[in-house]
Amino acid sequence: MSLIDYRQLEEAYNNDRIYSLQLEVGDVCCQACNYCYMNALETPSNQLTDTLIARIIDDAARLGITAVEWLGGEPLLRPGVFRLMAQAAERNLRNNIWTGGLPLASEHVRRECMSVAQDGLISVHVSSIDPKMYVRLHPGRPVEDLDTILQGVRALLLAGYPAEQILNSVTYTGLQSAKDMIATIDLFEDRFGIKTSLNVYHTYLRPGQTDRDLARFIPSPDQVARVYSRYKRQHGIAQVPMNCVDKQYCSATVAVLADGTVTPCATIRESGAPRVTETRGLFDIFQKHRDHLIFKQFKDPANLPDRCRVCGLSSECWGCRSRAYAAGEGIYGDDPRCFRRATKPTERQMPKPQANK
Repeated sequence: MSLIDYRQLEEAYNNDRIYSLQLEVGDVCCQACNYCYMNALETPSNQLTDTLIARIIDDAARLGITAVEWLGGEPLLRPGVFRLMAQAAERNLRNNIWTGGLPLASEHVRRECMSVAQDGLISVHVSSIDPKMYVRLHPGRPVEDLDTILQGVRALLLAGYPAEQILNSVTYTGLQSAKDMIATIDLFEDRFGIKTSLNVYHTYLRPGQTDRDLARFIPSPDQVARVYSRYKRQHGIAQVPMNCVDKQYCSATVAVLADGTVTPCATIRESGAPRVTETRGLFDIFQKHRDHLIFKQFKDPANLPDRCRVCGLSSECWGCRSRAYAAGEGIYGDDPRCFRRATKPTERQMPKPQANK
């Protein structure tokens, strides 16, 4: 079984509709990743009420959306989240759960995840299997967290959840070496039969630090190229876009952030973007802001950045819009982190200040 219905995805892309809803159900998290903006928030909270989330789910079904990506923070820390996921399933929406992995230590949580996900995805987040590096990436957390997550994955598999419906979502930063990153991909594949979802770090999501401080989180292009060489072997294709998804999925995704803000992607946190409220729903916001939310301008290849336009992957990749936005280039700017540019990160490429929540 494929986790993506490519027929529905292609239909959504071709008809300017949405295939996937990224839904942040709260800021609260327990994993303490030092590269994540959630770890930098002074007062994490769950700002969306259950009532608003229920309305968002109803609007998602009304928009013909196929899948809901349940995000946080740590979505499994939200009280009542499984009831909301059950509502989505009742609306024929596929539930994809993006957890850090620590809550899966609970048999009850695992059982509920398997019930509401059904034919969907359960993803964990392990960005290094080296104990010393894990502690460095998660300061203040015990090294035992790593084994807790791996044991949770093993328990899911033993309970019968298919390996092809589990992912390890990694964030590749300048702190991990390519060797470390490849070892992490290898372990999940060799031990569990689980593939990796690879995200190359960009820095504006970590507020409260200077550009120079944040530069350490940016991996060099040659190291990224090494990791991508292993990554594309895992997925069995000659080339893969240097993004978490291809441009079709990117275009056919919309995000509702934990404060109700509606943006094209959960990692594009635009100042002044429309918000879901008691009187303004996702359905109406999408109708009004459709072209912006689906990157309509880029559906004409002539509007792609110069490097993208001449790249052999332009039919499936248009660079990461979030990285371009983070670098101050706007959502239609050039992606400064694509290793195919063959440039190393400099302070001039560091992100300009952006408004967060």
